[in-house]
Amino acid sequence: MDEKKYWVDILAFWFAYLDESKEQNSFFVYSTLIVRGDRWSDAFSHVREFRRGLKSKYGIYMTEELHAWKFAAGKGRISEKAIFKKQRAEIYREVLEFIATCGFFRLMSSVNTNEKYAFERLMNRINRTAVAKNNAHVLLFSDEGQEAIFTKRIRKMRVYNPIPSSQGTWAETGNFTQNIPLSQFVEDPIFKDSKNSYFIQLVDFAAYALLRSERPIPSRSVLGYDKLYDILRPVTVSENNPRDPRGLGIIR
Repeated sequence: MDEKKYWVDILAFWFAYLDESKEQNSFFVYSTLIVRGDRWSDAFSHVREFRRGLKSKYGIYMTEELHAWKFAAGKGRISEKAIFKKQRAEIYREVLEFIATCGFFRLMSSVNTNEKYAFERLMNRINRTAVAKNNAHVLLFSDEGQEAIFTKRIRKMRVYNPIPSSQGTWAETGNFTQNIPLSQFVEDPIFKDSKNSYFIQLVDFAAYALLRSERPIPSRSVLGYDKLYDILRPVTVSENNPRDPRGLGIIR
């Protein structure tokens, strides 16, 4: 292949930022924030400007990790001045509104009582969507802490990934399952300390919002956390699950 053609044929890439939120190891949420590779630099600039806005308006440190459940619980010194729970809920809403309106993101989420099932269902939907959307390839980023487990799962799913037929059997073979590897995922997942990734912090906010809407608790619902995930509707991928009763494409 000559040099000119090599550079023309570059494939589309997605950067997929993954995070989990869970309820006492009995209910699991996975959310992934998708950023197109060719728009990553612009997206990062907008996120950085948004964080500067939070610093200017509320004094929130640019270098402080915004960890969703701690933020909602009023924990952590995130500013020189105290920011109490009611105001934090308002800021939380601003974060989700930024995700929904800035124009750089798509959001995919799964929920299940089985953690492995929730993870694998989400990975399969990302792969299927990537095939449908310009045959994009996916580079997965995740918070640190699950390196061995996630890497092993992705490596296996790239080779052997039996998918059950929604019709009972696959028409081509008559079998109950068909091997559909994660063809669009490249390399092993990349793990980053969430305090050093604005994107992982954003998807953490999305995942926790979904957890509190699917499993509401009074101490958060009184501040509106049970309704915050709906703010993200403009960037959810509804075709991921057309039967989702909420119309948000949540994979169940």
